[in-house]
Amino acid sequence: MAEASVFLVLNKIGASLAESATSRITSKLVEDISVVREVDSSIKNIESEFVVMKAYLSQADVHKGNKKTFEAWLELLRKVAYEVEDTIDEYAYLTGRQQANRKTRFFRKTFPYSKNNVALRDIADQLKKIEARLQNLTNMKKRYDISITERGGGSNLTNYAHGEQHVSESSYLTSEDEIVGFGKETQDLIKLLTDGKQGRAIISIYGMGGLGKTTLARSIYKNETTKRHFGCRAWVSVSQNFHVDDLLRRIAKKFFEKNQAISKDIDTKDHTKLVETVKSHLQGRKYLIVLDDVWNKEAWSLLERTFVENNCGSRVVITTRSEDVASLAEDDCIKKLRTLSEKEAWDLFCKKAFVRLDGERCPESLKNWADKIVKKCQGLPLAIIAIGSLLSYRKKEEQEWRSFCEHLNWQLENNRELNGVANRVLNLSFIDLPSYLKNCFLYCGLFPEHHIITRKWLIRLWIAEGFIEERGSGMTMEEVAEDYLKELVHRCLLQVVERNDFGRVKLLQIHDIVREVTLARLRKEMFGIAYNNQEVIKLGDEDRRVSIQKGTKTLQPSVSSRRLRSFLFFGGKLSSSCIQTVSSSFRLLRVLSLRSANIDRVPDVVADLFNLHYLDLGHTKVKNIPTSLRKLLNLQTLDIRATSVEKLPNEISMLQKLRHLLASHHYDWECTTFDCFHGASVSDDISSLRSLQTLYGIESSRVLVQKIGSLTQLRTLYIMKVRRDYCEELWDSLAKMPLLSSLGLAASNLDEILNLEKLKPLPNLQKLKLRGRLEEVVLPSIFSSFGNLRELVMGWSGLREDPIAALSIMSNLVTLNLCMVYDGQVLAFQTGWFPMLKYLCLAGMQQLAWINVEDGAMKSLQTLELTGLQNLKMVPEGVKYLKSIQDMYLRDMPKAFIERLEGSDREIVHHIPNIVY
Repeated sequence: MAEASVFLVLNKIGASLAESATSRITSKLVEDISVVREVDSSIKNIESEFVVMKAYLSQADVHKGNKKTFEAWLELLRKVAYEVEDTIDEYAYLTGRQQANRKTRFFRKTFPYSKNNVALRDIADQLKKIEARLQNLTNMKKRYDISITERGGGSNLTNYAHGEQHVSESSYLTSEDEIVGFGKETQDLIKLLTDGKQGRAIISIYGMGGLGKTTLARSIYKNETTKRHFGCRAWVSVSQNFHVDDLLRRIAKKFFEKNQAISKDIDTKDHTKLVETVKSHLQGRKYLIVLDDVWNKEAWSLLERTFVENNCGSRVVITTRSEDVASLAEDDCIKKLRTLSEKEAWDLFCKKAFVRLDGERCPESLKNWADKIVKKCQGLPLAIIAIGSLLSYRKKEEQEWRSFCEHLNWQLENNRELNGVANRVLNLSFIDLPSYLKNCFLYCGLFPEHHIITRKWLIRLWIAEGFIEERGSGMTMEEVAEDYLKELVHRCLLQVVERNDFGRVKLLQIHDIVREVTLARLRKEMFGIAYNNQEVIKLGDEDRRVSIQKGTKTLQPSVSSRRLRSFLFFGGKLSSSCIQTVSSSFRLLRVLSLRSANIDRVPDVVADLFNLHYLDLGHTKVKNIPTSLRKLLNLQTLDIRATSVEKLPNEISMLQKLRHLLASHHYDWECTTFDCFHGASVSDDISSLRSLQTLYGIESSRVLVQKIGSLTQLRTLYIMKVRRDYCEELWDSLAKMPLLSSLGLAASNLDEILNLEKLKPLPNLQKLKLRGRLEEVVLPSIFSSFGNLRELVMGWSGLREDPIAALSIMSNLVTLNLCMVYDGQVLAFQTGWFPMLKYLCLAGMQQLAWINVEDGAMKSLQTLELTGLQNLKMVPEGVKYLKSIQDMYLRDMPKAFIERLEGSDREIVHHIPNIVY
């Protein structure tokens, strides 16, 4: 983990040096500019040391005998890295305070020269001490002969000891009857192996650690049908730190295990001879080779030419936890394993935990805790079997099981009998992560159990913490962060709950067992800590990130709690004194999330958190944003959604680093009325915030819409209370936003017209939400230019002609939501229209009596929602043509419609798996 600390420090040093300190703290602010230069010089020297340290750690594969010494050295390096981070952030705090006070014209009064010089001298002295400690670490490495070996096969980890690295799930999943829930998967795989196709094929089995990939592969490898089909078979475990020659020798020895003479000769062959030996043996044979536990594509690229394509129906099976590795196989040859169902998980647990009891049944007194333990395993076979087997030897007493359940993360980290679970499920995957992903992944462990995480939320938190590196080439940090997130998903460390219309990850969560193991690592690495329902929280000296997952009454920081960087609150009651403590004691805080806290005002001391990059006040009772927040010059994200804030102070325009401003409040989350939400009014000076990418939920004015075109970095804009009088000015401003991909417009009231006549084409627009009456009774011609649109939401449009034909030109549309859009009686969907559409919602159109759907229309539709169509008395007959539909939701539909649905029209919808009304 030390390399992750080094990576973070390098990011922060880069940010610190990007703008020279001599330009930030000028001679006007300090008496001795040489101190500033001394600080800059030390930072650059430390940067050079850490660049080399990072390179060293990235290739380090420590000798087994040196492992404990190396780990002790890494621990010292981590502490030095944290000291550097603290000092850099103190420096940033100092300069931030100076800039804020200078802009508010109180600098000399609040921070005189003498104090400034003392603070800078302290920082300079601390940096010199750190330089000395780094030199000592280098000398120590030489003194204790902490050496590294060259990594084999190009693998990508700081090694565990050899024995730990090769812990296999087979240690737990041994017998055939433990392959629970994989009956279909087994049949599918055997069919792929024996389907008669002559070309060599790759078959991949993938999923997170502990799902049973190796066990499933071994079962089909030993299957009698498989044995009869393949005359030549070999199994080899690749693992992370493989050597290609070692793999080839093991494969060759398997082929010649009955020929001792050839088998002994294999040990002396070089790489070329090994390749020739294996290729020669495979030529003309129908072979099956299983490559178990493959971590990267490099392993296959080094072995591929050895496994000849001989048109004999040969197969190569790969087990992996990487989606990238799995993609080596064709789509129809990829088998992604699922977790067990609740019943399958419970049955397997009982089979293991109560094996000594009659009928393998759970005693009534233990059912509550047994159920909680099984739910924490979330269908992961390895965890269920290992924990169940361990508990089978424990007393069947409620107190003991309760204690085990409540301290499961400690058990996973410290109980030797469960070490294999921690290693297979997380530790090996974590070690294999590149340094830039480790901090990002650990941060996910701070979210509560079962918590659904939104992509945008997580990405903004990562950026605020400084985890994301600048890549240049026109990529924003948000785009880099999304690449990081994709990689964690591909490595099966984060689970996708939902994707959006574009296939991008929308919602995620972390598996409970992965989270339990991560919580232990968070503490071990001094990265952060999560508190759950504790009335009194005493923060330790080393706590750098705190997650409050249920309310607390008292927060007691230590003297050294200045190290805290993130404070995350996830609901429940949080006393005002706690918030005051957080705001006043943790001056280096970068993330302050008070979402859903029971507060009605922003604590005054928040304005003194000069390093703050992320402030979330969403879902609170806050009514006003104080002007003092102008001092938060590093702020990147301000989230005040679902608050009572109606006006933002003019001083918001001083926050030149602001990237995301979110401000809207819903009165009615179902959006059944026009005035169901409001935005916040802002000064037109907000147009000076040139870094803004998201501006959501603001109210318009003529001057604002004229100036807003200067925000050329905007990707998302939702603007409310738009008036017809200045629509043309707004359209001119939108045309100056080349990156705009999501646009929302809401008229000031039901009678106000959204005049789209002079709206210019927006080439990158993918999402459009229009709320308000349109000028014409037919859909405006501008819609014909929205060919790239993927999501369209319209409401209260007042159209009198069927808009579907005009909308059908949007062939890429995935989501279409029409609410009170049309005052006519008939909507018609013709053959070939909306080929990509997956979600259709028709709501509130009181005159609509017929919905005609032709065969071949909306051929990809998965969800149909009909709401409040009071004149629709029968199920549209064309629904029978929607073969891909999975869900049909009916809300506030007339009684006659429901009666037809349950009676004579039942045959029309019999193919839909889920109908809710």
